[in-house]
Amino acid sequence: MAEGEQGLTIVMPARDEETHLREAAEIVLEVGVRYFKNLELLIVDDGSIDQTGAIAENLAGEDSRVAVVHNRVPLGLSGVVQQGLDLARHEYFMYVDGKGATPADALDTILSNIGKADLVIPYPTNSCERPLARRLISWLYQQILNLFFGLRLKYYNHLVVYRTTMIRSLAIKTDSYGFQAECVIKLLKKGASFVEVGVEDRFDLEGRKTKAFQLRNILGVGRFFFQTFWDIQIKR
Repeated sequence: MAEGEQGLTIVMPARDEETHLREAAEIVLEVGVRYFKNLELLIVDDGSIDQTGAIAENLAGEDSRVAVVHNRVPLGLSGVVQQGLDLARHEYFMYVDGKGATPADALDTILSNIGKADLVIPYPTNSCERPLARRLISWLYQQILNLFFGLRLKYYNHLVVYRTTMIRSLAIKTDSYGFQAECVIKLLKKGASFVEVGVEDRFDLEGRKTKAFQLRNILGVGRFFFQTFWDIQIKR
């Protein structure tokens, strides 16, 4: 995508990410400027108790494209992304986590496809590096969503790029890890175009642990599925 007046807002949720935050932010800024003159990185310190907030403020002091929000009470991933969406100033919107799990090459691949469709939907090509149980659960989740919503996507929970006006038009009802899938499903069912792109993620980061399988999140994903199925397949 050629550089122009269009812009991109990237929200970076960060809770206790002092180890990886600077690297993650620098990757976003380095790669993003290749594609967008108008780029903003909104780092959300989501109730951190380490030095995440201070590192974020230092980054903002060093680069005018960086802004920081501090949440005293954590909102969680979905809440932070929706908070960032309310503040977004540019035509395209996405989130990139503060763990540094998305290397520069992967982000470059994602951003280079912006403008080819309404949504850019990435999927990991190196899932074999994940533990077997994680791969099986992820595959089952994908198969269930594809079956019940009539889709054929390779992945639902990656760093999707949206047109800001389109994602703002949605009534996002879940506050669970299913929020990205809810957005994607609802927009595709409204007729949004999309392109899928394969990327390699980092699964070897020190201290990288998912919270997706906590009981609260599992129940939340269940609620997301039944609510979205009701909204799209029954209530419509």
